Amino acid sequence: MGTEAKQVTPDTAANIASWCGGVLVEGINVEDSSIRQPGINVPCGDEVKRASCGDTVVRKHDGTFDVIH
Repeated sequence: MGTEAKQVTPDTAANIASWCGGVLVEGINVEDSSIRQPGINVPCGDEVKRASCGDTVVRKHDGTFDVIH
Protein backbone atom coordinates (compact mmCIF):
# COMPACT_ATOMS: atom_id res chain seq x y z
CA MET A 1 0.00 0.00 0.00
CA GLY A 2 1.41 3.39 -0.99
CA THR A 3 1.01 6.75 0.64
CA GLU A 4 -2.13 8.69 -0.28
CA ALA A 5 -2.86 12.34 0.49
CA LYS A 6 -6.07 14.34 0.23
CA GLN A 7 -6.53 18.06 0.86
CA VAL A 8 -9.51 19.13 2.95
CA THR A 9 -11.86 21.63 1.30
CA PRO A 10 -15.55 22.35 1.89
CA ASP A 11 -16.29 20.10 -1.11
CA THR A 12 -14.06 17.18 -0.07
CA ALA A 13 -14.42 17.08 3.72
CA ALA A 14 -17.30 14.57 3.94
CA ASN A 15 -15.62 12.13 1.55
CA ILE A 16 -12.28 12.40 3.36
CA ALA A 17 -13.95 11.83 6.73
CA SER A 18 -15.51 8.65 5.37
CA TRP A 19 -12.20 7.55 3.76
CA CYS A 20 -10.16 7.90 6.96
CA GLY A 21 -12.80 6.79 9.46
CA GLY A 22 -12.95 10.29 10.88
CA VAL A 23 -15.79 12.42 12.17
CA LEU A 24 -16.99 15.45 10.23
CA VAL A 25 -17.30 18.51 12.50
CA GLU A 26 -18.06 22.19 12.06
CA GLY A 27 -15.06 24.46 12.48
CA ILE A 28 -15.33 28.09 13.51
CA ASN A 29 -12.91 30.69 12.15
CA VAL A 30 -10.96 32.16 15.10
CA GLU A 31 -10.84 35.61 13.48
CA ASP A 32 -14.55 35.73 12.52
CA SER A 33 -16.90 33.42 14.41
CA SER A 34 -19.60 33.90 11.78
CA ILE A 35 -17.48 31.92 9.30
CA ARG A 36 -18.06 28.17 9.57
CA GLN A 37 -16.13 25.53 7.65
CA PRO A 38 -16.03 21.77 7.91
CA GLY A 39 -13.27 20.04 9.81
CA ILE A 40 -12.49 16.38 10.44
CA ASN A 41 -11.46 14.62 13.65
CA VAL A 42 -9.00 12.11 12.17
CA PRO A 43 -7.96 8.96 14.08
CA CYS A 44 -4.13 8.96 14.03
CA GLY A 45 -2.93 5.91 15.94
CA ASP A 46 -3.38 6.57 19.66
CA GLU A 47 -4.64 10.12 19.20
CA VAL A 48 -7.16 12.16 17.23
CA LYS A 49 -6.04 15.16 15.20
CA ARG A 50 -8.18 17.91 13.72
CA ALA A 51 -7.91 18.54 9.98
CA SER A 52 -9.28 21.90 8.87
CA CYS A 53 -9.79 23.31 5.38
CA GLY A 54 -6.43 23.59 3.68
CA ASP A 55 -4.89 20.76 5.72
CA THR A 56 -3.93 17.45 4.17
CA VAL A 57 -4.93 14.02 5.47
CA VAL A 58 -2.32 11.37 4.67
CA ARG A 59 -2.65 7.59 4.72
CA LYS A 60 0.83 6.24 5.39
CA HIS A 61 2.35 3.00 4.09
CA ASP A 62 1.24 1.11 7.22
CA GLY A 63 -2.40 2.17 6.76
CA THR A 64 -2.46 4.72 9.59
CA PHE A 65 -3.51 8.31 9.02
CA ASP A 66 -1.90 11.65 9.85
CA VAL A 67 -2.75 15.33 9.38
CA ILE A 68 -0.36 17.84 7.85
CA HIS A 69 -1.15 21.46 8.67
